[in-house]
Amino acid sequence: MKLFTEPSGKFVIKVPTEWRYANVAAGYEEKSPFSFQPYKNPDWSFQISCYSKEEKPLNPNVEIQKFNTSELDFKEFRMDDDGFNMHIWGATVEDHTLMAKYIYDSAKESDKEILKELERVKNALSTIQLLSPDKRKLAFDLDKYEKFMASLAASFDIKNTALENESMIEFSIVVANQIDAYLRLSIVMRKQLDDSTDEMDIKYLYQSPSDRPIMERKVYSLAKERRILNDEIFNELESLYLERNKMVHRYIISEFKTNQLFEIAYRYETACEKVRLIMRDIEDEQFEEKIGIYGNGQHAHAEPTDEALKLLHAQVNDKHLLEKFERKIKST
Repeated sequence: MKLFTEPSGKFVIKVPTEWRYANVAAGYEEKSPFSFQPYKNPDWSFQISCYSKEEKPLNPNVEIQKFNTSELDFKEFRMDDDGFNMHIWGATVEDHTLMAKYIYDSAKESDKEILKELERVKNALSTIQLLSPDKRKLAFDLDKYEKFMASLAASFDIKNTALENESMIEFSIVVANQIDAYLRLSIVMRKQLDDSTDEMDIKYLYQSPSDRPIMERKVYSLAKERRILNDEIFNELESLYLERNKMVHRYIISEFKTNQLFEIAYRYETACEKVRLIMRDIEDEQFEEKIGIYGNGQHAHAEPTDEALKLLHAQVNDKHLLEKFERKIKST
């Protein structure tokens, strides 16, 4: 199972790792209904809607249930029409209405796979929790952290492909992204250690279109201020930043030579490994001090379980949305 968090942190639900979040995949807005389908052959859809009482008046005949409660009592009914079967569930939680739908072709009503997914739908519904306002920021932050980590993992697919193709411009840009990611994580973790807190400063790991961006060179400066980077590595990253600008923007209009692409790529990879090892030391420090992301007893470098790998593969698939990089995830 993987955790889906409503974009503002309003509710969470565990869904099978084999299900794809269809809103993003299809380019729809991230608002009700939130839709899920299988990665392959999407012949059914599971949808969840969440409305405040201002958006949808509460049903006075439905019991009002509490925030932060799983195993909610959903009222179930059917609404079949126009060649489609629709199972519908509804519940009122505090000042919100939760609705869920499972929709499939009526000709497949007795299909074993459809019936199997129906049971998985009911199992997923049993995990949904509408969170109280005080818990939504944490849910939002954890969701963005998970997506950040999945994006970092996905970047290695692009990096490896660039290396195989000897596409050194692409390789260098991806590695620069990875350095930036390692430093952002290091800043977040160092801040947790310095402040003795488990709270994440999520602005370093997620930027919405309306957020003021924290640019790459600003990250370098912040990392130096936090004693994460020494002068030598900081100066090398600054130098590489300038060389990359020549490579990307002035390859044609300057004396820049193609053989320099390979030199820059090598320097980037060397610097990236140095930064990664610095981050690793901070992870170890958190584990030892029992503070922050790795302060809960889960060592950053422990061997992942099969279930954890399956979850990561699903998250990476959701990042790529490309068959070329898709990991096969077996149903259980």
